[in-house]
Amino acid sequence: MSKIENDIIKTIHGLRSIRSFSDKEISAKDLETILHSSVCAANSGGRQNYSIIVVDDKELLKQLFYGANKGLLFCLDFNRVVDVAKHTGNDFDVFDLRAFINGCIDTMLVCQTAIIASKSLGIDSLVTNSVHRAPFDEVYKTFNLPEKYCFPVIAVCLGYPEIEPTFKRGRIKGPGVIHYGQYERMDNKEMDELVKDYANAEKRLSNVSADRLKEHGFDNFLDYFYQLWSTRGFPKPMDEFYKLLQKMGFLNKEFLK
Repeated sequence: MSKIENDIIKTIHGLRSIRSFSDKEISAKDLETILHSSVCAANSGGRQNYSIIVVDDKELLKQLFYGANKGLLFCLDFNRVVDVAKHTGNDFDVFDLRAFINGCIDTMLVCQTAIIASKSLGIDSLVTNSVHRAPFDEVYKTFNLPEKYCFPVIAVCLGYPEIEPTFKRGRIKGPGVIHYGQYERMDNKEMDELVKDYANAEKRLSNVSADRLKEHGFDNFLDYFYQLWSTRGFPKPMDEFYKLLQKMGFLNKEFLK
C-alpha cells in the first residue's frame, strides 16, 4: 500500500466491519457529530432525498443491528420534499424508477460519510441489509415509515468491538475493479492472478476460514462462493419487491405486466 498521506486517508484505510460489539456507550456528542457530518455528503439537486433513523432500543439493536450500541437506518425518502412542496403551494412529482435510483445514491452517500465520520472518532461499524431480511410490513410498522416514497435502503451498526479483530479483510485494487479511460474485461492472465490472490491467505480477500471451507467440503473460497454462498439467493421473491416499489410510487403498473 502506498504511503498514507493524511489523517483522513488513514481513517478510510482503517475502516473495518465489526460483528460483535461491547457495552461501551457512544456519547451523545459523538453521535451528534456523526449525524451532522454525514449530511455533508453530496446529494442530487440539493434535495437530500433521505431520512436517518437513530435506533437505541436494545431489543431492536439485538434483532436488526447485531447488538450494536447504536443503529442508524438510512432510508430513501421523498416525503419531506413532497410535503414542503404542498406547504408552499408548489407541485413535486417523484416520477418513476429513476427517482428511486437517485434516492438510493443519495442515501448510500450519506451512509458512507457517516461510517467514515464514525471511524474518525474511533467508533467501528457494520453495514447490513438486515432490514431486507425481515418482513417489509414489519419493518415499516416498527419504524413508522411512510408507505409512500420511502424505502429502508441500508442499516449501519455502530459501536466499539467486544474483541479486537486480529486482521483486516483485504480488497481487490487492480484489474477488474479499476479501469482507466474505458472499461476493460479481465483477460485470462489477470483472472489467473486474481484466483491466486484469493488463495493467498496474506491477501485476506476471503473472510471464510480454512476450517469452515473444509466443513462445507471446499478447498478454496471461490468454489465456496460460487457453489454455496451465491446459490442461497435473495430471501424475498422479486415480485414482492416490485409490488412494494409500485405501492411507494416508484413503479408504474405497466412495468409489472
